[in-house]
Amino acid sequence: MRTIQNGIEEKLETTIRTLQTDGPMTEEVKKKLATQLRSTKSAFDKLQTWVGLSQEVADIGLWEYDIKNNELMWSDETFRIWGYEPDEIVPSDAIFMERIHPEDRDKVRKKFKQSLEKNSEYHIIYRLLFPDGKIKFVEAHAVHFHKDGKPVLTIGTNQNITTHEIEKQEIEKALESNQVILDEIHHRVKNNLAVVAGLLQLQWLQEDDPVVTEKLQDSATRIRTIAGIHQHLYQSDSFANVALGENLEKLAKDLIKTMQQDVKVELKTNCDEVYLDFERILPCSLIVNELVTNVLKHAFQDQKGGVITIDLLKENNKVVLRVADNGKGLPDNFDEMQGSLGVRLIKTLNNQLQGDYTFRSDESGTTFTIAFSMDADYCKAV
Repeated sequence: MRTIQNGIEEKLETTIRTLQTDGPMTEEVKKKLATQLRSTKSAFDKLQTWVGLSQEVADIGLWEYDIKNNELMWSDETFRIWGYEPDEIVPSDAIFMERIHPEDRDKVRKKFKQSLEKNSEYHIIYRLLFPDGKIKFVEAHAVHFHKDGKPVLTIGTNQNITTHEIEKQEIEKALESNQVILDEIHHRVKNNLAVVAGLLQLQWLQEDDPVVTEKLQDSATRIRTIAGIHQHLYQSDSFANVALGENLEKLAKDLIKTMQQDVKVELKTNCDEVYLDFERILPCSLIVNELVTNVLKHAFQDQKGGVITIDLLKENNKVVLRVADNGKGLPDNFDEMQGSLGVRLIKTLNNQLQGDYTFRSDESGTTFTIAFSMDADYCKAV
C-alpha cells in the first residue's frame, strides 16, 4: 500500500522471481539493470537541473510544511529569496516569520489559518524586511493535503515580485500625478470659460438691440455649459466614465433657475446609469443645453407653467436621449428655420455622436430624440 494526495491509499502489486546468482543470464540482467539505472539517474539529474534553473529564472521558491511534525523544508531558491544560503540555516516557522515585515505578520498568520480551516488555496502577497532596511515583495500560493479529515501537509511556492510591485507603485504614482495635472487643467479651463461668459454677459447688458442681446446670452449660456462639464470632470473619479444623467440633470436645473421668469417650470428626469467619456459627454450636454434653452424661450409662452422631461435610456447597446415638453409645440414654419444656429449646432453634435436624430411636435408639446451607440469607437470628431 502507498498513500497519495488527500490521504487516499493505492494498492501496488509486486511480482518477485528468484534468479540464479551466477551464469550468463544473471550477468545480462545485471547489465540491463545498470544501464536502466544510469539512464534513470541521468534523466532525474537533468530534471532537477531544469527545475532549479526554472525556479532561479522565475524567482520562485518551493516549500513544504509537515504540519504534524512542524517541519519546514525550503528549496534553494526559497533560501535565496529569504536572504540565506541553503546550508546557512535550518528553515523553521520562527525564521520564516522573522523575515516577514512586522506590519504583515498578523495578516500572513490569519490568511494561512483561514485557508487551513476552509481547506482552500492559500494565496497572499506580503513584504520581507531585511536588517539593512531592504524590502522584498513575495507572492505565496499553497495547497493543503488531508488525512482522516485533518491537514497533514502543505506544499507551496513563494515568488519574488519586488520588481513588479515597484513598477506597479511607480505607475500608480504617475497616474495620480497625471490626475492632479488633468484636474488642474479642467479647473483652469472652467475658470477661463467663466471669465469669457462673464464678459459676454457684461456686453449684452450694454446692448439695446434685443437680437444682439439674445445672441450674446445664448453664447454665454453655451460657454457656461462647457465650463460646467469641465467642473464636473475634475470633480469625478474618472474622465473615461462620467455619469451622463447626473450631468444633464444638473445642467437642466441650472438653465431653469437662470432663465425662467413668470412661468413655473417643472423638471422630470428618468435616467438609466449611463457612463461615457469626455468626447461624448460634451456633445450630449450641449445638445440638451440647446433643447432646454429653446423650450424655456418659446414652449411655454402664454402659459402659467410647463413640464420638461429628460429621458436617458439604454436600449440594445444604444443610448437614447429624449427631451420633451408639454408646451405649445413648434411653429408651423419650423422647417424653414432649419438654418438657425441652434438647430445647426444640434445636427453637428448629433453627427459627432453618429446618432439618429428625430423630433415630433403637436399642440400637446414637442419631443426631440437622439440615439447613438454606446461603443466609443462610433464617436468621432468632426
